[in-house]
Amino acid sequence: MSVSTDINIVDNVMVKMLHAEFTGDRISGHAHTFDHITLLAKGRVIMRAKGQEKEHVAPKLIVTPKGIVHEFEALEPDCLLCCVHAIRDGDTDADIAPPNISEGEARALMRQFPLIQTT
Repeated sequence: MSVSTDINIVDNVMVKMLHAEFTGDRISGHAHTFDHITLLAKGRVIMRAKGQEKEHVAPKLIVTPKGIVHEFEALEPDCLLCCVHAIRDGDTDADIAPPNISEGEARALMRQFPLIQTT
C-alpha cells in the first residue's frame, strides 16, 4: 500500500494532497483541530466516521467538522484527495504563514500549531 502526500501552505490555508496509488490504500483515522473540506478530485473512496461508512465518487467536496475522527480507503487505484483547511485559531498572528514560506518553515509551523488532534 502506498499513499503519497504533498503539503503547501499559503497565508491561512493548508492544502495536503494525498495520492492513494492502489485499491485498499488507507488514510488512517485522524481528527483535525479545524473544520475542513476534502476534495476528492479523482477516484472512489469509502469514508469512515462516527461508526458509519459512506462511499464518495469524484468529483466531490466532503466537509468534516473539527474533532471528528475519520479515515479514507481507496476503492480503486489512483485516487486523489486534497485536504483543505485553516491553520490558525485567530488568537494571535504567530500562526499565520507568510506567502513565501519554505517547506521547512511550513513543517515547523505545523509542529508548533498542530492540525491533527492527538488522543
